[in-house]
Amino acid sequence: MGIEIENHGDDDSSETSSTFVFDIESEMANGHTCAGIVRVLAEVMDEHPNEMRPLHAVVNCDAIDALFRTRRYGEARDNVSMTFHYDVYEVTVDANAKVVVKE
Repeated sequence: MGIEIENHGDDDSSETSSTFVFDIESEMANGHTCAGIVRVLAEVMDEHPNEMRPLHAVVNCDAIDALFRTRRYGEARDNVSMTFHYDVYEVTVDANAKVVVKE
């Protein structure tokens, strides 16, 4: 389950956007970072993962899983993060197993 943070536009705008923060530590520890990202996006979009646009159509999932894979002795990679767009969302993943999704 993620945490939702609501952001309001500037004073002249009535627009609001949301930012969601999720922990995908279990998926990342098992080398399945993209599976965690899909889970997060499905929750944010309130859709079943099989009904969503495939993540691999937007990013290279093998490269993402390799980028965030733990080192040989189980250490997490330091200072690694990446950002990409999926539909109307900006998705940021970091080596601390946090996924931030902004509308």
